[in-house]
Amino acid sequence: MENLKKELSNAKTTQDLDNIKSKWLGKKSELKAKFDDLKNIPAEKRQEVGAELNTQRVKIEEMIENTKSEIQKHILNEKLSNDNFDMTLPGIGISTGALHPVSVIEEKCIAALRRLGFIPVSGPEVEEPKYNFDLLDIPPHHPARDMQDTFWIKHEELLPRTHTTSVQSRYMMSLNGDESKLPVKIVSPGRVYRNEAVDTQHLAIFNQFEGLWVGHDVKLSELKGTLEFILHEIYGPTVKVRFKPKYYPYTEPSIGADINLGDGWWTIVGAGMVSPQVMKNFGFDPDKVSGFAFGFGTSRLAGQFTGASMRELYGMDLRVFKNIKGVK
Repeated sequence: MENLKKELSNAKTTQDLDNIKSKWLGKKSELKAKFDDLKNIPAEKRQEVGAELNTQRVKIEEMIENTKSEIQKHILNEKLSNDNFDMTLPGIGISTGALHPVSVIEEKCIAALRRLGFIPVSGPEVEEPKYNFDLLDIPPHHPARDMQDTFWIKHEELLPRTHTTSVQSRYMMSLNGDESKLPVKIVSPGRVYRNEAVDTQHLAIFNQFEGLWVGHDVKLSELKGTLEFILHEIYGPTVKVRFKPKYYPYTEPSIGADINLGDGWWTIVGAGMVSPQVMKNFGFDPDKVSGFAFGFGTSRLAGQFTGASMRELYGMDLRVFKNIKGVK
């Protein structure tokens, strides 16, 4: 131990200590050789010798660590004593952050729909098939439930939701078929997950913004008027809007809304009247209660406004975000 103390007293840097540690505790150290030789010691003495070697190892480690702390403290004190830093100088400004483009789009949509009486609601991102598929009239044999579109958990007992329509299912089921709680006007923004092939325009995760209006005598004309209002709020009053027939398993009839900003027609939103079967699944009589649902891809809208690709939007690279144009 005297030799170790002498070597430690001569150490000046942490690198010196690393060399000392390797010499005394490394694979080629005398102590390691003694540990390896334990198998040759009689069994009745092996435990006693092993305990003594462990005591030596612990003591060596403590001596090295104590010396390391002293050296680090000495280095820090030297650095501080030679530092010319002026504590009275003003600090460096911290760059202010900003909302993510997707969040900005979501807030624009929510602000527009609040004026029509809609309220935002949320739900779990890991969902049961009941709310994500069954109540929406998407049976087990439907293509949307196979492995090409859905990430399954626990043998198809759970899944990361494939659309925020699952939030609408949960909300409607919480009403227990009570017509006195109508009308319902809700929006459900949030992340969704699909087993997509990843490229610059597609990811396995993206954001949706869906709305639902259920009440008595809700008409298709009100759906079209609501969509036109939202699109004019987002794109301005001069944007051209057109509707076309579409197919969705939980709306009947279904429509799509296209816009034209001068560079051709772009499909922006899918929508439709809630199908009678889905209304029954929610516990309401479709002869008395009707409603409509619609959904935007807020990730696609954010990319359209900023010029960023889907991968850039979700890459969280600050260098990219500083260069993309903001969402007004």
